[in-house]
Amino acid sequence: MPVPLHWHNEPLLLFSLLFLGWAYAVGTWPLRARLAPPGTPYPVGRAVLFYSALALNYLAVGSPLDQFGEDYLFSVHMVQHLLIVYVTPPMLLLGTPWWLADALLGRPWIKKLFAPFVHPAFCCAAFVVIFSLWHLPEFYEAALRNRPIHILEHFTIFITALQMWWLFVSPSRALPPCSYPVRILCAFFLTVGHMPLLGLLTLATDPLYRTYELAPRIIPGFDAMQDQVLGATAMELSAVSVSVGLMAWSFWGWMREDERNAIAARAARLRAAAAPPSTS
Repeated sequence: MPVPLHWHNEPLLLFSLLFLGWAYAVGTWPLRARLAPPGTPYPVGRAVLFYSALALNYLAVGSPLDQFGEDYLFSVHMVQHLLIVYVTPPMLLLGTPWWLADALLGRPWIKKLFAPFVHPAFCCAAFVVIFSLWHLPEFYEAALRNRPIHILEHFTIFITALQMWWLFVSPSRALPPCSYPVRILCAFFLTVGHMPLLGLLTLATDPLYRTYELAPRIIPGFDAMQDQVLGATAMELSAVSVSVGLMAWSFWGWMREDERNAIAARAARLRAAAAPPSTS
């Protein structure tokens, strides 16, 4: 059946993306001489990442992908959520230079205010709880029926995902990423924390979401139960792949850090041994 395509041009969405793009441009161009160390060039690679993340965010929530996910297919809605959880948040953080982040977070009172929100326990718990609650049938259906609730759903999922990624790829030196052992524990917790929700979706014997059960079948022979299992499987594979990847990356970083520390300690001992004895 033909499906009408609709692009969202909501003022809040457009204003948010344009404001972030404008603020980044101002901070990295006219204000760079004031915020960055002398001689710092324009961060071309980081800018590409940052603006690509903004574009992907718009495609995720403003393109027809949003309409397909709201009205027809749960699996498409899961692709949308995976984009705003696992793709655009790390791109935004990796696209932000440390000196731009610390222009704000380097202020003592802002650092003190912001620090509790990037505590590992808070970030992991907030991400898992918020993501899981929004996928319970009652909350999920409410978001599909009410546009402001749907916006709130995407906003809270994105913000808690940004907090979670901060633990691993924070651009700030004032509030840096966690230590490698803590990152490994966080990645493991994120894997385990999603299991109840994923089990609910994949092991259910009937469709959990009334909207998709009654939706027109735009793919012949693809029913609501198959759609639900496909969406849950995509979510599970993505969550496990990201978590395992973060654990492996953190473990590798931990080994390299230990190696650097051992080399530095050995060099310090050699310098101490080669130094002439002090005379009293």
